[in-house]
Order: sequence, then structure tokens, then C-alpha cells
Amino acid sequence: MKRAKKRVQADLHDFLRYPESPEEGMLSGTFRSNVRLFVSRYGRLLPASPIVSGPDAFAFAFADLGSNHLQTWRISFRIGEDDPDESVKAATVELEVVEEDVARSRSTYCDQCRVVGENTVDLEDFGYRIFYGMSTDDVQNWVYLQLEDSTHLLHGVVHSNGFGHLLRVNGREGGSKFLSGFDIMSFWDRLCTVLHVRKASVMDVSKKFGMDYKLLYCMSKGHPWYGNWGYQFGAGSFMVTAEVHRAAVQTLANIPLDLLFSANRGSWTPLQNTIDFYRYISDHPLLVVRDLFSFLLSLHNEKSNSVHKTGKYVLPIMEFPTKLLCMWPWEDIERAKKAIIRVLRAIGESQWVSWHSLRGTAFHAASGSIDLLNHCLKGLTGKLIDGGSMVINSRCNLETNTMEFRLERVHENLGRYTLSEIFSQLTRDHVIRNLKLLYDSILHPETMQPFKPEATYALARKSAAILLDCKQFIKDYESMESPKDHLTIQISCEMELADQPNDFIAPPHELLVLPLTATVADLKTEATKAFQEAYIAYERFQVEQLLDFGKISDDTQMQLLVGMKGMVRVKGTCEGLDDFQMFLMERGVENWIVDCYCGAKDDDGERMLTCDTCGVWRHTRCVASNGWF
Repeated sequence: MKRAKKRVQADLHDFLRYPESPEEGMLSGTFRSNVRLFVSRYGRLLPASPIVSGPDAFAFAFADLGSNHLQTWRISFRIGEDDPDESVKAATVELEVVEEDVARSRSTYCDQCRVVGENTVDLEDFGYRIFYGMSTDDVQNWVYLQLEDSTHLLHGVVHSNGFGHLLRVNGREGGSKFLSGFDIMSFWDRLCTVLHVRKASVMDVSKKFGMDYKLLYCMSKGHPWYGNWGYQFGAGSFMVTAEVHRAAVQTLANIPLDLLFSANRGSWTPLQNTIDFYRYISDHPLLVVRDLFSFLLSLHNEKSNSVHKTGKYVLPIMEFPTKLLCMWPWEDIERAKKAIIRVLRAIGESQWVSWHSLRGTAFHAASGSIDLLNHCLKGLTGKLIDGGSMVINSRCNLETNTMEFRLERVHENLGRYTLSEIFSQLTRDHVIRNLKLLYDSILHPETMQPFKPEATYALARKSAAILLDCKQFIKDYESMESPKDHLTIQISCEMELADQPNDFIAPPHELLVLPLTATVADLKTEATKAFQEAYIAYERFQVEQLLDFGKISDDTQMQLLVGMKGMVRVKGTCEGLDDFQMFLMERGVENWIVDCYCGAKDDDGERMLTCDTCGVWRHTRCVASNGWF
């Protein structure tokens, strides 16, 4: 990322709000026409990069490419507004849009299309790569270097047919000085909407602090982080379906936390202490796994608003239920409190006692209710007894994640017994360490600690493994309501060939935007142009017939046939199609056979090996689990 040079910032659009006016977001054409309009309106075409020469192996890979293999536009955005009071200019960022000629590319096929389930989609004519963030001003080498750079704050690719892939989002943790991952992702989503991207996929393999963030976020919100922008389950590895994925989320998220206390009836484990610790400091019940991880992630996410200059949290003073709002009779609460105070008096002023010990001693006085004891302990901190000469103090032991209590004389206590003071010790690093402990012990299938019943534990491990296997998520922008344009007709056009083979797989439908006066002849012309522009293999495609309407004149107006919006099928011919076999599908001309034990019948991006005898491909993991290694 760099600042723009010699640019008048008043002319720049705000990265955080683009499109800033309804007119900017009212593009009505296809993605191909919209992206060209976008770069012509806002972009600056960079000079063509000369062929890189020399012994460098990476540069040599491009030696046979013409100078028009890539075209690059640069678009500047400002971030927010200038501050006139402090004479501070808004930061500026650069967006790079690269048009790539797929037929001349060094990487003809799209790995993302194959993995997400678009193996049989025809190969597109052009691809558009969108980059945000730069590390060099050397335009001569920049275009080539950017395609493989892993440091982009945003990297997406959209094929000319409108199907795209988000490859990378790097917010502040990824090197951005001004923009969060949420800001960048929101811009990408708005840009896809404006340009009429049809579908966009993302492979969610994001990590935070050594943990799979997809798994963490699913436990908190019920969907991955990308689900905040409408991305849903797209394709699962090892034949996982959307229904199986949805059930796995619900199963793991709704496991009662009390089950994690069933394995050990003696001294408490670090896991149990940690769960109990956050149950204590939470102002609402933490009953299931989702409650626990939602609370910890909320603590972590609030750091930007609630961190001291020293880096510590200031937790809000928690308001606990009064006797009018409490679920227990007031008499039961008082009896439990008196039992706790008796234990503290017996121990004396010199020794801290853990809440685990206090609850064990006062258990019978609380009618066997752990929740009642927790409620009482929360309300005892700072309570004056013995005529105001003694006070109940508490502290959090961050080494063991336990709360400890003792009686102190008021003049020695110095008044430091508010919850805000007690928990000001809780740092961001402490929350992250606890998240890692809980993640390893509760969520990750390989390190999940056993609990009873064993059937529930086995189901939890299986559910966690399923969630880790689901990486592909898709947003369908076509299903969204598009801006209504009363001056055009929008037609979804499907095609077929007059002499197509039995195994022919047609490409996805193309969107045609026609004027109100368009005729059948105009439809044929635009449909021919659309499929020729979108796919390499159909550069000689010619529409000859409009299907499903019988014998109809080319002068017939389309509005009479489909109204303002509809779907049609056309039939045509494509001379020399056999010469373009390698461009017919994203899988190329390979004809591999996948028949795995898990049920997979196609490449899903996971590691596979092939049988030397029959040539069938299977997952390495599935082969190992079936005893072949």
C-alpha cells in the first residue's frame, strides 16, 4: 500500500463508502461491460510492460507472452475525510485492475473453479484480477510480480462470465495500516454488487493465533466470518454436504458445558478452571459451547474500545440480578451467603480460598445448586460484615484461571474490591491464551479432551472434523434484487449446439441487456456476441434459432415475448469446436476418474493419489483410514 502522488483528494472516491451515490451503483450491463466502464471512468491505464529478459527463471516463464497479455489500470481511493482542524489529509490507497488474456496466460486453467465444483464450466476468454496494496513503484516488473504476491491486502479474480474468486484479504494483522479486514471485505462486496459479479467463492483457510478462525467464528455466530456478507456453504471436501455442515455447526455449538466437568471428579483441570472463570465474570449464563466462545470473542473484539494505554481491559461493572429479578427465593440466597461467610471466617484473614473450595463446602446449604452458589459469590465481593469492620475481597489468579476470596479488615483493604478493579488485570494476551486452551480442548478434533457420554464425545469430534473439511463458501449475487431499469429488457440466455454430442455440457446462461425495442434478430446478435466474448471455445459460435417460441419472425419484438425480464434458449453452430477441446472445460483435456471411499467423484482440492493398476484417484486420507498404508 502506498500514498498516491500529486492527486487532488477531493476528486477521489471514499474507499469506505464507494459507491457514494445511487448513480454510481446503477450499472445495468453484464460484468464484462461494467468492469470496462468502471476502469475507463475511474482508472488510469498503465504503460504496457516490456518483456523481461535475462537469466531469471521467473522472468523467463513469461518470455513467450506478447506485450498485450496483461492490461493494468490503477484507481486511487481516499480513506475517510480530511481533517481541516488539524490539517491532516486523508490517507490514499491504490486499487489495481488487471485484464488477463486467458488463452495466452501461463496458467490457462483456474484451480479455484475446479475445487469449488466448476470443473465442467467452459474456459473464459478474459479474466480480471483486482489488487489492493502495492510494494513497489517499478511498473516494468510490477504487473508480473503481482500475480503471485501473497502480501496483497485484497486479491480477487473474476472471469469474463462474471464468476469470481476472492483469493486474499489481509487487514491490520496482515499488514494494513489504515483498513481492517472488515473494511476491505465490505469494499469487495460492494464492488462485486456494482459490477454485477454473478457468483464469488472464497476458500476460508484463515488462521488467528494458530487457530482455525472459521471454526472459532462458527461456534460464536453459527457461520464463518465471510457469512457476514452473505457467503454460504459452497462445496465440502470428502463429500460433505450443506445439510451435514449445518448439522455439524449445531451439534458442536450446543454441547452443554456441564458435560466437560463429567470426566474428572477430583481436582479440577485447567480446562474446567477456565470455563468456570469466564462463567464467573460473564453477566449472562454460559450454558453451551456457543455461549462460551461468543463471550471470549466479544472480549477480544472489544479491545479497541476498552484497552488501557497499558494494554489492559477495563471490564464494565456488572449488574447482577436483584432479589426481585432472581430465579431463586430470597431465603435460599441468604442461606447460601451465610454458609459461604462461615467458611471464610473459619479460614481466617491470612489465606485465600478458591471458589471451587467455597462451593464444595457450601454446596448443601445451597440446596445442591451450583448456579445459586455462583450467583451468591458474584454478589459477595465488597460486602461488609461484622458491623462494617470486615469486607469480603476477591482476586483473579491468572495463573490458574480461578477466583479466590478472603476476609480483610476494611482499613487494610483500601477499598479495592470493585469488579472493575479485580478484572483490570485481564489482558488481551491472557484472553488469547485462554481461547487457545479452549480451542484445543473443546473444538479441535485431534486434541479434544474426552467427556461423557462417549457417544456425544464421538459426535462432537466428528462434527469438528466436518467443519474443518468445509473450506469453500460462495455468494450468489444473481439471486439478489438488481436495480430496476425501465429502459432495458434483461434476458437470461441459455445455449445449445445444433450438432452437440451426447456428453455436451452447456456453459452457464448469459445475461443480455437489450433496449425496449429489441427484436428477435437483435437477441440473436447479442447472444452470439455474449458467448463469443465470454468463452474461448465459442469464438466462432453463431446463434441461428430462438427455441420454445415456434416459428417466429426475426422482426418480432422481444418485449412481447418475455416482458421486461425473462429466460430464453437459443440454438446455434460453432465451427471448428474440435480445435478448442482444451478450452472447453476448466479441467482441461484430462479425463481422470475419482471414486473415493468417502463417496467423492471429482477433485475437491484435497490431496489424492492414484492406483497404479486401475488409475482411479482417491483421497490420501481415506486410503490411509481404510488400511492401505
